[in-house]
Amino acid sequence: MTLRIDEIKDDLRKDEGLSLKVYKCPAGKRTIGYGWNIDANPLPKFIELHLASHGEITLEMAEYLLDLSLTVAIESAKKCIPTKTWKALSLNQRAVIVEMIFNMGVGTFLTFKRFRQALNEGKLGDAVAELQDSDWYRGVTNARARKLIKKFMTEG
Repeated sequence: MTLRIDEIKDDLRKDEGLSLKVYKCPAGKRTIGYGWNIDANPLPKFIELHLASHGEITLEMAEYLLDLSLTVAIESAKKCIPTKTWKALSLNQRAVIVEMIFNMGVGTFLTFKRFRQALNEGKLGDAVAELQDSDWYRGVTNARARKLIKKFMTEG
């Protein structure tokens, strides 16, 4: 089973929104594109130079950053979730984990110890309960969290 990258990208585009200019995200971080945190991840030099001279980036640059971020999120997910557990998850469950890591970063995702433990034990109901009882659930737009949890519980 291979992740449906185009579907994940479409979801991220909708959930993250697009800004070709720098803005402050809800956590107060300088952000651009589809949620690229400039404070945590300096821009590639060619994008940084373009931004400095034009005050914004292009759509193509935003898509480039999306691809980079998504690649990192997928690689991080595969490192955070044991291979046996990862293989047992549905494509939707894998996608939700990738989208969470994209949104919050791997460091924050690693703090979801009880969620990851429930996944490893195959207790998906407990895993969902852990998501619903988290600062993440209360912090992101509730509609996004509910959508991701619904996706997590849907076959596919």
